[in-house]
Amino acid sequence: MTIDGVSQTTVAERLVDVGSAADGLKLTIRAREPEAVLASATVPADGLMAVLTERPAGPQAVGGDLVVEVRRNEVWLSLGGPDAAVGVDDMMDAVGGAVPRGEA
Repeated sequence: MTIDGVSQTTVAERLVDVGSAADGLKLTIRAREPEAVLASATVPADGLMAVLTERPAGPQAVGGDLVVEVRRNEVWLSLGGPDAAVGVDDMMDAVGGAVPRGEA
């Protein structure tokens, strides 16, 4: 699933792709114009889901390169530099759709 977002550091439009991978979820942050992959990583689905549902205070490391912070109704994602902010509901839907049944 692809989610529209915006960089919190540059205010540039971003696309965040969330898909299933053999060992978790594959997250990719892309620039919208010109379209280019900025960063990609595979992260544990349960770790990302825990941050989204429990909403701990402050930035949380998930699976190495990914840093996630939930603030009110948005999720800030950073993959080793490139970042994007997306809606919480959109991110929950994307993660829920990408996690194979029985893993979440």
